[in-house]
Amino acid sequence: MRHHLWLLQPLRLECGVTANTTLYGFYKPWKKLFGGKIVAIRHVFKPAVTFSYAPDFTASRYGYRKEYERIDASGNSTMVAYSPYSNGIYGYPSGSKQGLISMSVSNNLEMKVRSDRDSTGYRKISLIDELSASLSYNMAASRQPWSNLSTRLRLKLGKNKTFSMAAVFATYAYKFNENGQVVTSDRTEWSYGRFGRFQGMSQNLSYTLNNQTWNKLMDFLHGRRKADSSAKDNNTADADADDVEDANVDPDLKTARKGGRKPKNKAKVDADGYLTFSMPWSLTLSYGITMAEDRSRQINVRRMRYPFSFTQTLNASGYLRIAEGWNISFSSGYDFEMHKLSMTTMSLSRDLHCFEMSATWCSSLIRRSTSPSAHVPPNWPMP
Repeated sequence: MRHHLWLLQPLRLECGVTANTTLYGFYKPWKKLFGGKIVAIRHVFKPAVTFSYAPDFTASRYGYRKEYERIDASGNSTMVAYSPYSNGIYGYPSGSKQGLISMSVSNNLEMKVRSDRDSTGYRKISLIDELSASLSYNMAASRQPWSNLSTRLRLKLGKNKTFSMAAVFATYAYKFNENGQVVTSDRTEWSYGRFGRFQGMSQNLSYTLNNQTWNKLMDFLHGRRKADSSAKDNNTADADADDVEDANVDPDLKTARKGGRKPKNKAKVDADGYLTFSMPWSLTLSYGITMAEDRSRQINVRRMRYPFSFTQTLNASGYLRIAEGWNISFSSGYDFEMHKLSMTTMSLSRDLHCFEMSATWCSSLIRRSTSPSAHVPPNWPMP
């Protein structure tokens, strides 16, 4: 007789459906007021509605939770709930029933102008890169079904400058309970004729400096002007702006991680026929400030609002390609509240075509660590 051991994963069921669309609006400004340089302004509006459902698997009918009787030293009997799957490999489903309706809107505003510096004769300017808001309603919640309203604003102030800001507005108002403590009530701010309670915001201003921007800065300071292909610059600016998060990753290393291959370009030489020295690098400086409710201080009873506190940070990150396939990346920051450096990391990586080796050094206020690794790029094509 042969015995088979089966390892079954507890059932998890979630389902959802999303409906979204994209609407475009074009506006041609009045030439007598704005002149003839502005060709058109384009507005992109993206609304989306998502419904997701997940049952409560902790209900007795699903069999994931059981009860046993516990008798204490005094002879008192109590029923204790437990799950046979709590210590298993996969765990067991949580007890939160969910029937969530999520709503979001996103806006983008761009302007097309005539430009003599561009070979095409036109140039695209981003007015508002993103202005979005999201809100959700949980039909399965017994109280406070509405979520907070989250908003986000991002502006492209140039090829290497980005400004972003996020703010949160609470839906439910504060009140005093029977013990005189401030708690969140079940009554919305809207029912008082007020907009959502402003809980705080975070904003960030960043600037990226690299070989190209440094050369342009030096040319500007020394009064030198170079003939440039503006069309190429504009295309590069658009591509770079869409990938702000990866601005401090070596482009060749990023291509290798995605499973691509580096283009084989002819080596650049100077006027004497020697190989041109090149050491690509990038440095991003970002300043962030966060404003949030300070619930450790006394509330304003008339307005039912807490005072705000501010925290500031200054961050720096970048990379340096010291040789073909050799890259150094780093990140650090300074916390103005603690008057100390934040976590600092430095990584040395080597691209070996089929896999990548790296060593990372981390230093924080608590500890320091060094971790080597060797791995295959996540998107490397398999034979």
